[in-house]
Amino acid sequence: MKISINNIEFSYNGTPVLKNIDCKINKGDFITIVGPNGSGKSTLIKCINGILKPRKGTVLISDKDIKEHPKNDLAKCMAYVPQNNHKQTPVSVFDTVLLGRKPYINWKPSASDIKITADIIEQLKIETISMKDINKLSGGQQQTVFIARALAQETDILLLDEPTANLDIKHTIEIMDILKKLCDKGLTVIIALHDINLATRYASRIIMLKEGEIFAHGGKEIINEDNLENLYDIKVQLIESNNNLHIIPIGSLHN
Repeated sequence: MKISINNIEFSYNGTPVLKNIDCKINKGDFITIVGPNGSGKSTLIKCINGILKPRKGTVLISDKDIKEHPKNDLAKCMAYVPQNNHKQTPVSVFDTVLLGRKPYINWKPSASDIKITADIIEQLKIETISMKDINKLSGGQQQTVFIARALAQETDILLLDEPTANLDIKHTIEIMDILKKLCDKGLTVIIALHDINLATRYASRIIMLKEGEIFAHGGKEIINEDNLENLYDIKVQLIESNNNLHIIPIGSLHN
């Protein structure tokens, strides 16, 4: 399922946040969006899934404007994991993940909905907390549950805004590995990330945002010292090991 982002612009209270964003995302792409704080990463994610309405430009899903997709149909093709989830009403982890099946449920969950939910919970290794109140969990556990809820939607596109922010290293790698395997099977994953090393390790393509514009867009060839120093205004060193690039910040460019 192809996504076409055509020259979108977005402003908050008259202040431009995104300017002339134009790119194509293909089925099975693993896209990471990186850039400094305030560069527009979260805003771009929200424009792609229709939470925010660009003042200019269009977002097309399979050549159809997202504004023309019925809400329920859009929920069947695109799932979203926000950066911050507000306090939930008391509900179990299992029922929270089951909410991901909402676009498919008419009157009550079917046996298939229950099985899909159980399978996702097992896949993300959260069976031991499946009956716990989600409000009693740590931030990292909650984030894993919200990712499970999105996966339960069984969409072709998955959008995530800083999904590993509250996870420790072990769970971060486990979640990213799961997403990569799903990508290899055809899922399109678009993630806003702060961790440039994580972005580089998993992405098939990277979008670098700076001051609301695409600074660079491409594969690992755009990960170089010049781009990173201009993007983040810091000195960096790149080290290659086992076909992976490791980015080490050295200090401010202005020291």
